Amino acid sequence: MEFDLLWLVASFGGGAFGAAIGGQTAFIFTGILYMIGLGGYLGGVDMGWFMGSIVFGPVFGPHIAFLGGAAAAAYAAKKGVMAGGANGRDIVTPLAGIGRSDVLVVGGVFGMVGYLVNNLLAEVPALSVSDPDLHYGAEVIGWTDTVALTIVIVSIAVRFIWGSTGLFSTKDHALLAVGEGKHWVEHQEGWGITAMHGLTSGIMSAFATIWLVVFIFPTAPGIVNHAQLVGWAISAISLIFLSLGMKTPVTHHMTIVASIAALKFAPILAGTSDVTAWDGDVMIVVAVIIGGIFGALAGVLGEALSRMTNANGDTHIDPRHSPSGSVPRFCTS
Repeated sequence: MEFDLLWLVASFGGGAFGAAIGGQTAFIFTGILYMIGLGGYLGGVDMGWFMGSIVFGPVFGPHIAFLGGAAAAAYAAKKGVMAGGANGRDIVTPLAGIGRSDVLVVGGVFGMVGYLVNNLLAEVPALSVSDPDLHYGAEVIGWTDTVALTIVIVSIAVRFIWGSTGLFSTKDHALLAVGEGKHWVEHQEGWGITAMHGLTSGIMSAFATIWLVVFIFPTAPGIVNHAQLVGWAISAISLIFLSLGMKTPVTHHMTIVASIAALKFAPILAGTSDVTAWDGDVMIVVAVIIGGIFGALAGVLGEALSRMTNANGDTHIDPRHSPSGSVPRFCTS
């Protein structure tokens, strides 16, 4: 397992800061910083170091900052110190307002846990090994989003440490039911509308990813490491408006899966990994549509997992990261 003591120590700071500002705000910062890195790629600069250390490393990596915030919220709720008596599902409220060092320490410790678990998962061949001859960018995208999978695994552990509802939260409701006040994102919890959000945002994201690769790869090959995240970052930034109380769709589990699917299918359908030949190829249209279909699948799966594990629970098991950790595997099987 690749291990760096400096990064582990830094992950403590990242997890604690994520708790201080709130997990969702930390995640929004990840999207904003991604766009800064993308700007560097657009200028022909290799931004891999920035993406790896700042955006997806100890500073604002979701498996560190977001996860630290979510774990700290669960701990604070267990201690009965959440503002207004909120339960551990509250990933929006900045926990700095509680004024307790132990809450920040928990965030820091789980930031370190996230760093270690993600590195461990990256060593599992079934999750990280792929065939670069068949799938363009597969050697850097891998078979599964280990960051998302880390968040899911550790969040389940947090549920059993500080929660009381059990994994599937069926004490008061049927498995797929949502009760009064027991919602994840109420305005998109209908199966049809969540699938439509997945299809439409997925097509948008798939197109953006393909076009970034087509036009930037020749001058900045490192973009293939991160092009699949452009729609995901847009989705993350849009959560600013959700935090402000606007009925904004939550789509980053849809956009990332759609982009990965499009990027995986594009060279197969086009018959070449030469991205310069993709421009104008009608089969790329098919790849983008496939991306939209996978986005819809991710939307429905995310809603189902929300109803099963999150909406009726008392800690946050992120339904957005569950499809990101599982659906990409089917794109490369």
